[in-house]
Amino acid sequence: MKSIFFLKSTLTCVLFSLIVWSCTSPEDQSEKMLGEWYNESLGVRIDASHGGTTMYEVPKGKWEEVLKIKPIQTIYKDDGTYNSTYWDLDGTVMRETGGEWEMVGDTLFLTDSGVRTGYHVEWMEGKAAFSGYLDWDSDGDEDDLYRGVQIKK
Repeated sequence: MKSIFFLKSTLTCVLFSLIVWSCTSPEDQSEKMLGEWYNESLGVRIDASHGGTTMYEVPKGKWEEVLKIKPIQTIYKDDGTYNSTYWDLDGTVMRETGGEWEMVGDTLFLTDSGVRTGYHVEWMEGKAAFSGYLDWDSDGDEDDLYRGVQIKK
């Protein structure tokens, strides 16, 4: 009889734990995204999903030297929109883009002109690394592995 009682109480505890676990959502990361961010570095492996090895890299501290532009500024707003501004080395705005953003767990989804791209976010002290597959080489396939580090201002 003791073993049946023990089994019932153990099953009740396990069931309760599963219910509590399933009803708790992961910590909302949206608050961390809000504000102004600047690119620090990036690396892209072209055709990564097909075994490609061609790399494009902009190391930390070399953004302006390699790309000939200032670090891109991206602002994430609490209304779910974002905008990115690109400047040349003289400080003249070259391009502005924007759209909607959403955090789902540890993935940032950006939607720009109807295209939705997801980036896994790895949080660091005052920075974040974003990685995901996109069409970097404009061949029509989202098979290029991107990893970029941005600094929050």
